[in-house]
Amino acid sequence: MISTSPSLIDHPCMNDRMHHCIARIHLPVAHRCNIRCFYCERRVGILPAERGRPGTCERIMEPSETIDQVLGFLDTWGHRSIVGIAGPGDPLANNETFETMALIRRRFPNARLCMCTNGLNLPDSMEKLKQLGLSFLSVTINAVEALIGAKIHEWIDNGSDRLHGEDAAALLMDRQFTGIEMAVQSGMMVKVNSVVIPDINHDHIPEVARTAARLGAKVFNPMPLIPSGAFADRNAPTMPMMKTIHSKCSPYLSVFKSCKQCRADARGIPGKDPYKWKRTG
Repeated sequence: MISTSPSLIDHPCMNDRMHHCIARIHLPVAHRCNIRCFYCERRVGILPAERGRPGTCERIMEPSETIDQVLGFLDTWGHRSIVGIAGPGDPLANNETFETMALIRRRFPNARLCMCTNGLNLPDSMEKLKQLGLSFLSVTINAVEALIGAKIHEWIDNGSDRLHGEDAAALLMDRQFTGIEMAVQSGMMVKVNSVVIPDINHDHIPEVARTAARLGAKVFNPMPLIPSGAFADRNAPTMPMMKTIHSKCSPYLSVFKSCKQCRADARGIPGKDPYKWKRTG
């Protein structure tokens, strides 16, 4: 585990200065998701030459395949590199995630493991994540008020039933907050991501940052909406809007500004990816 200040985080997705220096690999083993977000459009079969964005990958890998992938990656990029799981679904909704992490930990005991999750299953998964030595954790929180969250998430799968509307948003937030506090207490470095959606949560994002800081997160990453899914006809936030949001969030905690919103099978230096989604405006 690690515990350090944001300026010293040796991670390309948590420290702007490290973004062009340290490589990461995303292992696409987590196909299922337990939340339906209006902005999400998961796709498997995307070729490398096609547009890159979260929730997409060329194919789903079996856990047993990942060892050779990680071996080649670390040999190429060095052992400071990050080995992560970020989809294309939610890692904590897939048993394959834990199987993959266990295989990697046995084969590469010093691997620097990272995960990106929506946080719904985070409290129930924390003991496993601690045992597997997860060091870096990103949790996507798009709202800290149920009324706003209900406009972003269509439903959540609670295991036994499916919840909609404000009830779903309230339970999701409760799990996210509890999980982040547990992760921080365990010594994990936590970053909170937020998708900035104009006219829905863009004015609310600083409150998300304030809440993230209160929970113990060290880094905040506001990400511009990529219009897709049910929000395909919505506009992405403009660069001036994002700049204003960065300024309003910075009093609460370190704001990460270099996010490329990577695919679930991304690898290499984030700032030098051959394919990535680019916004204009």
